[in-house]
Amino acid sequence: MLLFLTSCSVTTGKKSESYKAGFKTIHILDKSRIYKQNTDTTDYLHYRPIDVDIWYPAVSSATDTTLLVNDLLGLLEERADYYTASNAGNGLAAQIAQLFCTGFKCSDSTRLLSFKTSSFKNAAVANSKFPLIIYMTAFNGMSYENFALFEALAQKGFVVVSISSIGRFPGDMTMKKADLMEQVNDAVAALDVLKQNPNIDFNKIGIVGYSWGGLAGAVLAGKIPDVNCLVSLEGSEFHHYGDAKDENADFDTIRNSEDFKNIHLSIPYLRLESSPSIQANEIDSVYNFSAKHVDSSQIFTIDSAQHEDFDCLSLIVRESGNCTINQRYNSALKLTISFWKIILKMKTIFQTPLNKKLIKQSRRNKISPQRHSNMISVNPPCCKSFYQLLFLQTLRYQAFVHYLQFSVFQLSICSG
Repeated sequence: MLLFLTSCSVTTGKKSESYKAGFKTIHILDKSRIYKQNTDTTDYLHYRPIDVDIWYPAVSSATDTTLLVNDLLGLLEERADYYTASNAGNGLAAQIAQLFCTGFKCSDSTRLLSFKTSSFKNAAVANSKFPLIIYMTAFNGMSYENFALFEALAQKGFVVVSISSIGRFPGDMTMKKADLMEQVNDAVAALDVLKQNPNIDFNKIGIVGYSWGGLAGAVLAGKIPDVNCLVSLEGSEFHHYGDAKDENADFDTIRNSEDFKNIHLSIPYLRLESSPSIQANEIDSVYNFSAKHVDSSQIFTIDSAQHEDFDCLSLIVRESGNCTINQRYNSALKLTISFWKIILKMKTIFQTPLNKKLIKQSRRNKISPQRHSNMISVNPPCCKSFYQLLFLQTLRYQAFVHYLQFSVFQLSICSG
């Protein structure tokens, strides 16, 4: 398993960052944890099973197999059966595909399931060292939920390890701390298995989490040494207190635990948020993670975005049905990739616009001696003008000085 990337690696003379997105799955057992209680080692679910899904930079081959959406959703069927020791997953791929199509009011399950991804199963790995990004999925989410982001990152020269949101037996995630820590410990175990892999540069590690995965990612960042940065796609480390008393109590248990209280991140932290219409009386208060746990943070609000816009299926469903493309997801994707390139590849000059048709951008700065937080509102395209981001900020951690440039410039006005 440690050689899963090198066993089929191919030397490439490419100096530019242009790869295919390879896809590979490895199955491991964490024998330090019991998954199914009151069993012994004769039960295949006795130890904690972990399916690690990996997107990586690959080179083209005539024998490459392009994955369909059905192949990725099919992982849910297989794993639901495996992790529950039942037939619970039978037929789930088609059911979920139809639910997505109905929810986004576009396409149908047949077209969605037959839609070609840009992932190539077991493709030959480009022979080089690449930064590692660990992705923590949303609440009860599966590893494929943001495969468009993973493909884009792999094409740019990153290895992405996606960790599904699977709680204690029979695998359902809850908001209890014990289940949260199962996902966190799955990531730790996966990293331990991969640590000898010569295709991964373990001096350049980033973490990203979506929704519940943002909370899991924040806890994970406090447990892995040498993490370089953390990205939250509207993660639950910012808790919105409201009428859900049980959820509030569960979060309070988590935030009062040693695993959470001791988080103090001196690494760059990027958070992307939606901007839905919320009634003032729906939220009593918000736990501000960045103010309490982060030295250097940047927070972007994408105008008109909903929570589901940070999941790539909001884009893929529309593409499969030839509907209007979700530019909000594309904006989030471009900003996230640009952040990784700056931090993990030391590209201190960032000259790729988030979106060539952004109409406006407002900037609110809150600076204290120990904190630099940039809060920016990014609007969806309306063909009036576009902006280019340059990041400027000096960030110090682990005896290294990294330079992150941040400023916003209006470049030109679009015609029409």
